[in-house]
Amino acid sequence: MSKEIVYAFIDGQNLHKAVEKFLWFFCYDKFFNLLVSQYNVSKAYYFIGLTKNRNNILYQELRSAGFQLCLRKPIFYKENKCSNCTLTQTCQNYNPVEYERIKANVDSNLTIGVMSKINEYGNAVIVAGDSDYYYLAKFLLRQNKLKKILLPSKKESSDLYKDNKLLQNKIEYISRKSKFLAK
Repeated sequence: MSKEIVYAFIDGQNLHKAVEKFLWFFCYDKFFNLLVSQYNVSKAYYFIGLTKNRNNILYQELRSAGFQLCLRKPIFYKENKCSNCTLTQTCQNYNPVEYERIKANVDSNLTIGVMSKINEYGNAVIVAGDSDYYYLAKFLLRQNKLKKILLPSKKESSDLYKDNKLLQNKIEYISRKSKFLAK
């Protein structure tokens, strides 16, 4: 294992939801190139839910950009409240098909991926903004294996990361890289 080998581990569910809120169009090709050029990433694992016929174009786009997809079978569930009035299923406007949601819970898969490959890389880049990876980031930092944490945006990131002295020099925001990542 070489200190120069850098792997990226990306919570695709988290990233995808966050970039939908950007005021610019996010380009996955440019994101992969940014990981390679700015962070010396040699492998980028993209953890995302596997859905039939729903994200095929996204999967193809990610693979052609260079990401290695780590697909997890998602859980489908129905929202039990109307989005217009927040009443339960008794609302006359409630349509169960319209309120279908997907939850893939890739957090544990990503964490296991980071840990199972820990002897293959010198440093890791974690791409996610939720607090589920906070302790993983601290662990990697203590092991001298954390290169960066790329959070989607300050607004879309957990308060655990904000004003954290221990991780302060390791955090960067994807939203601030629009000139490199916009389509």
